[in-house]
Formats: sequence, structure tokens, C-alpha cells
Amino acid sequence: MTDPADAGGSPREHDIDQLEISLRVAGDDLDPERVTRMLGVHPTVAARKGEHVDVGGVPTVQHTGIWSYALPASPEWELGDAIDTLLERLPADPALWESLAGWAEVAVVCALFVHDVDRAATLPPDTLARLAERRLALRLEIHGPAPE
Repeated sequence: MTDPADAGGSPREHDIDQLEISLRVAGDDLDPERVTRMLGVHPTVAARKGEHVDVGGVPTVQHTGIWSYALPASPEWELGDAIDTLLERLPADPALWESLAGWAEVAVVCALFVHDVDRAATLPPDTLARLAERRLALRLEIHGPAPE
């Protein structure tokens, strides 16, 4: 894929039309209150394994414990800036993240919504380093235009 700037064209202002970003902590024995105490922020969504939860108006049983902290969705976010903003709201202590990763699956989840083809997003090395320091996986969920 050719970068529009390299081809003599002007780069697109926003390659990602909308971005949703969250920190997701999951595990069968997850205690959401413990995660809240460790991270010092209240979750957007939290449930223990086996709890009955409402997902989009449909009652369901939670198959694993979940704790999630999401930033508000915005068409203005750039991927790296959104991840940096999320990480700034959370503790930086590597020992805390090492402990958390020892008993739960921990990831930054980015839902990327694009309305056209040939889109791209770049993560700066500093952002990648901050994710690695915290032992955070990066999950990119890419949503394209609906098929016709």
C-alpha cells in the first residue's frame, strides 16, 4: 500500500473514522472490586463469571469475569493519542501490571471503524514502549463498511 504523501498526494486527515478504546481485564476468578482498587478508576463494565448481565437489552450469563474501563468514543481520536490518554488515567507502576497480568488477561482493546478501503494507523515507538512496560496486549478490532 502506498502512503498518499509518498505518491505526491496529500495525506488523509483521519484514516480511522471512529475509534473506541478500553482497557479490558478478564479471568474466570476475576474479582472486579479488586481490579478497581488496584487501578484506582471505576470500570465502565464489570461482572463476575456466572453473573446475569444485560448485553444490548439481551439478558445473558457472563462466561468469564470482566472489568473494562473505556474512554468515550470520538471521531477526533488518533490511535496513538487515544492509547496515551487511556494509559495516563491508569497507574504506571510496572510491578502492579506484572501482578495483574499474573492472574488475569489484560489488554488495550481498540475498535477501529473505517468507512473506506486502504486506511492506516501508526503507533509511535513511545506508545508501544508504554504498552510493553505494563505487559499490555494490544487488540485491534477493525470494522469496515457493511457489504452491499
